[in-house]
Amino acid sequence: MALFTLENLYFKSRNQEIIRGVNLEIEKGSVVGLTGKSGGGKSTLLKLIAGILVPSSGKVLYEGVDIQSMNNIKNKEFRRKCAFVFQDSALWANQDIQQNLNLPLQTHNPDMTYSQRLERIHEICSIVKYDRSLQLRPADLSMGEQKRIAFARALINNPEVLFLDECTESLDRKGVEVIMSLLNSFVNEGKTVIYVSHSSVFITSLAGKVLVIEEGQLSE
Repeated sequence: MALFTLENLYFKSRNQEIIRGVNLEIEKGSVVGLTGKSGGGKSTLLKLIAGILVPSSGKVLYEGVDIQSMNNIKNKEFRRKCAFVFQDSALWANQDIQQNLNLPLQTHNPDMTYSQRLERIHEICSIVKYDRSLQLRPADLSMGEQKRIAFARALINNPEVLFLDECTESLDRKGVEVIMSLLNSFVNEGKTVIYVSHSSVFITSLAGKVLVIEEGQLSE
């Protein structure tokens, strides 16, 4: 059974058809990239697969179960296993870095003590090479630092699936190297990566299938 199955997927926004009849299977442990011209529907499709957007029609199945029909327990387990790195990082602006990283731990690991959560926060910051104060807010960080914290937040609960929307945008060369090293380790553990990217360097650095999306439809 495929990890994700897309069945005749459509998505409309403001009466505009953005995704048109997409069918796709994504196997566990695979790397799947979505590329193509701006406005073609790449990020929309990524968010549909991740369950962030609701299809206008059709289905997204995770391990054979329609994401939109999951009960609360199943949905929470799905959210714990999957993590999303947004193009704009999407950090909570009114919370500091420690609070941003603490929230997913509190949500998905309620039995962890405060000291255990803090230890994990320090560990994940070291992994993404963030060494500034945890009391800073996102506005105090560079765009590249915000992206590293977004990665830290995505990885903090050891997910099985990573969704990445232009994840190396705003990163300098060293930042890209750090992220690529993390991603290669993630893939080598047999985990799944689904990403959107315009970067030919990023695409060629990750082995896997690359799909082109144009006017809401896929081609390989």
